[in-house]
Amino acid sequence: MDKPSECNILSEILNESPRCRGSCSAKEAPSYIDGKDDLTPRGCLLAHLILTLIEMQRASPHFKIPLNDLFMCGENADYCWSILLASSILHDVGKLVDEYIARRNYILHHQISAIIGKKALERITNNSTALKISYAILFHHEALDWKVVYKSLLSFSYLQRALSSTGKIIYTVNQNRLNEFKQNLYRILDQISQKHIITQFQHRILTETSNYAVQELENNQRFALNITRELNAAKIRDLKYLTPALALYRLLYLSDNRAASARDQYWLRLIQQVDWGQLDNVAWQISNFLAKKYYYIGLSSIPDL
Repeated sequence: MDKPSECNILSEILNESPRCRGSCSAKEAPSYIDGKDDLTPRGCLLAHLILTLIEMQRASPHFKIPLNDLFMCGENADYCWSILLASSILHDVGKLVDEYIARRNYILHHQISAIIGKKALERITNNSTALKISYAILFHHEALDWKVVYKSLLSFSYLQRALSSTGKIIYTVNQNRLNEFKQNLYRILDQISQKHIITQFQHRILTETSNYAVQELENNQRFALNITRELNAAKIRDLKYLTPALALYRLLYLSDNRAASARDQYWLRLIQQVDWGQLDNVAWQISNFLAKKYYYIGLSSIPDL
């Protein structure tokens, strides 16, 4: 099979191929379902998650300090940022389940990702921080949820859609897929640490969180998960939880979409095509380049949650 474009972009950033062992992991763990081609699984989930992580690091000068303040990190700023950075790896772990890969669309992968992310994070940080990050993960597919809300007679609000599912959430996951994903993820985390994209401390936290996420995916399969109870929905409107969650969501949403743009034309290449000499229409050029394929809805601009 041809190497997914996400892997090619990652290779360009690293100046070498991702250090996956054996065959390309994209075959077992795709990153998206192509609706244009009979819902065919495509891309590489592992490359997508690493690209999202890289994009979060690139944007960190603009987000790190205010996020640390909102999450009340205090003197533990480095530890706190490493925990927040883990959302890049956790936000799509729901795509590892059999139902997603088998194109059973009643499974909403971001709901599974939020639940598993919360369970994994509770093993390395306090429950409050884990819950806030899980909300950010839950929100990261709000553009898709809003489309359903707009078209549905059954959903009346974004949160109703985000916190709903067809009954209980039940999934299964292939053990070989999980093991291969974990081992290759560790190898690439080592690789980007050696490239100084992440620090040694961040590497430790990300590896530990990833290990717990894989364990939780395995341990919670075949159980009926109630998303309202698992994510403590009563707190989702509490500003102490919602405000930091929305701030992290903005960074995660931006980073996720930048990473996903590698499936078409990577956003950084598009921006490099801007003619900065035409200062009167630079903003128009940027908007035109980035709006060709990707459609954004800003949750923070929607007044009624």
